[in-house]
Amino acid sequence: MSGCWPFVGRLFRCAGLCCYEGYGGLCSVRLSQPLLKLRPRRDLVQTLLHEMIHAFLFVTQNNKDHDAHGPEFHKHMDRINRSAGTKITVYHSFHDEVNEYRQHWWQ
Repeated sequence: MSGCWPFVGRLFRCAGLCCYEGYGGLCSVRLSQPLLKLRPRRDLVQTLLHEMIHAFLFVTQNNKDHDAHGPEFHKHMDRINRSAGTKITVYHSFHDEVNEYRQHWWQ
């Protein structure tokens, strides 16, 4: 999986990130190796799908707002959840992991 989607070793606060790269509608999805490496596979898949919705909205509507979880985002999230049986959410629930890395980062 890491050959297809770059894992970021220093991404601690969010499980994934959609990065918008210059002109031409290019973007990439980056996933947090520290937060996802010990989580169940479904968390990785749902995080990837979440970021892919952001990428889709960027490519199709030029939506560059990283915090854009508005009606269009919810429409696609709900559609995918219904059709694939996933549980994509707006925010992750990996708070214990984030707090653990936050403590070690500042020491």
